[in-house]
Amino acid sequence: MRHPFRPVLVAVLACVPAFAQAQAPTAQALFDKHYAAVGGRPAMLAASPRTETGAADLSFAGITATYKQITAPTGTLLELEIPGFGSVLQGSDGTVAWSDNPQAGASKLSGPEACEANAASKPTFWAPGTYKAATVTGEMTFEGKAAWRVQYTSACGVERALVFDKATGFRIGEIRTGPEGETRSIFDEYKPFGKVMLPTRITRGTPNGDIVITVAKVSFDPVPAETLALPASVKALP
Repeated sequence: MRHPFRPVLVAVLACVPAFAQAQAPTAQALFDKHYAAVGGRPAMLAASPRTETGAADLSFAGITATYKQITAPTGTLLELEIPGFGSVLQGSDGTVAWSDNPQAGASKLSGPEACEANAASKPTFWAPGTYKAATVTGEMTFEGKAAWRVQYTSACGVERALVFDKATGFRIGEIRTGPEGETRSIFDEYKPFGKVMLPTRITRGTPNGDIVITVAKVSFDPVPAETLALPASVKALP
């Protein structure tokens, strides 16, 4: 005898995957939730120029470097001062992206890497229409936290996966896949600075090992124009 409730049960079960999928937020909703959690896009825009200082632990090399990251409308500058080696610099004046260090010397970046470095001084905060593609690919556990994973393609054509904490809305991770395999970056320990929330522990995955950045201080003071100007070593390049 056919159970009278079986057709109804089958119909309900058939709807479960579609219903579960419908509950996933859109990528734009996750972007908006993240920026609401960190203080809002207007507050983030006003938080520039911004200078972050602290330490960078290169545990794979047994080295701790001093860390400085400047983000301003006129450019960006990352500086690692490594004991016994010197300054490792990477920056952009909004048009030319470059790097310089004692071992490799000065060079200009090119392609998508340069595009993203130049765009960093004028962030779009994932506003609608400012990226090529973004799709929520599902749920995952990231560093022990329930999260959403978004496959993202920037306006410069660079692909990566962005990871958002389901509870807080914060972006907590980034996953890139390259010739060397998968590398992960972790954004943790968000704290308030002025009107915005910023991660104070950032783990950058590299082919050689992790670089753990600890932000100790954030300043919103004006940055002198010469600080972000192209260094002489870069100007001398063709």
